[in-house]
Amino acid sequence: MKSLISALLLASATPALAQLPALPKQPPVKVAKPDAALLKAATAEAPAALATLERIVKIESGSYDTEGLMALGNLLADELKARGASVERMKGKPGTRGDIIVGRFTGTGKGKLLLLSHMDTVYTRGQLAETPWRVENGKAYGPGIADDKGGLAVILSALKLLKPADYGQITVAFNTDEEIGSLGSGDLITELARGQTAVLSFEPTSAVPMEGLIAGTSGTNTVTARITGRAAHAGNAPEQGINALVEAANVIAVTKDLDQGQGKRRFNWTQVKQEGDARNMIPDDVTLIGDLRETSDERVRAFEAELKQRVATPSLPGAKVEVTVRINRPAFTADAAGLKLISQARAIYQEAGGPDLFVLPRSGGGTDAAFAARAGVPVLEALGLPGYGYHSSADEYVLIDAIPRRLYLAARLIRELGR
Repeated sequence: MKSLISALLLASATPALAQLPALPKQPPVKVAKPDAALLKAATAEAPAALATLERIVKIESGSYDTEGLMALGNLLADELKARGASVERMKGKPGTRGDIIVGRFTGTGKGKLLLLSHMDTVYTRGQLAETPWRVENGKAYGPGIADDKGGLAVILSALKLLKPADYGQITVAFNTDEEIGSLGSGDLITELARGQTAVLSFEPTSAVPMEGLIAGTSGTNTVTARITGRAAHAGNAPEQGINALVEAANVIAVTKDLDQGQGKRRFNWTQVKQEGDARNMIPDDVTLIGDLRETSDERVRAFEAELKQRVATPSLPGAKVEVTVRINRPAFTADAAGLKLISQARAIYQEAGGPDLFVLPRSGGGTDAAFAARAGVPVLEALGLPGYGYHSSADEYVLIDAIPRRLYLAARLIRELGR
């Protein structure tokens, strides 16, 4: 998931729990007896799910790795066909690598469901050699294994636990650009979600000591400030120039408090780009790029107005600052139907022997759940495997003993919604 659910990552280590936003007390849910046959089948399927996960992890598929994304797409298309799906390979918007794999199953039930996961990871080719697939102490390791290759494996194995009577139609969508904002696939996800009974998204959930679900995600937005000045010789006549780099430092200084902290607006300048690389020349063209997380498009535009006001008067006479804010992925907020899905999932997970899933009101990350929710249908997020280390320098892993209960959860949800 794009900058995957930072607050959930914090929840995976006990010392960091205090950094989480206050979680509201969860209402109790009624837990039924488990479906013994389904739980047995999910437990029996777990080794196959782990084997599938190994195959998926061993194909490197960074967001810009066309070769890897095509290879993984081929594997997933074949796996969906083997389960009886009709498969369509769809192209995203120009610039998108690989094919979006869409599989469709037709059953005899009534409900229509969209299952979402993504093929791309944040890693570049060669990471697998540094952090190879391995299984140790109840954990499976590998780049992208939690975010979101575990989600791919859960979907593929959960499909094997279903019968045609369990659903009217299932659409499975695996996209290739989630980690870079789904700018090429977001509109397609919205269209695929239209008319669905529900959308189930299989981003990872947190690892020990808590496992959770997400009621909201932040919108991801790109903030750009282009600063232009006047070039001059840095040694002979610097006073004849207008130093765009110095003005860029002023922009950073007067906007650093726009970040509001955990659980609120997050804003940080993250990149600096400069035209030219001459050490002995006063720079005249510098661009700052920032990352903005907000809870609505309206709040993004309010932020944009405040940012422009703060930099309207440059500190250096003659310098110019041009600000743009681009909305990439919208924010997601579960509606009443989505909150009901969360309650269903909490009860089902406890049936399978899992913990009561805590509900994070809003994460700092963004996911494809937001594009699906634009279709006006209920969406449930974080049905993937419990994991740790994604989007970090730590070894990424998932908990193997969670696989049976995750398969049970996915299959039971599909049955309840599909029948």
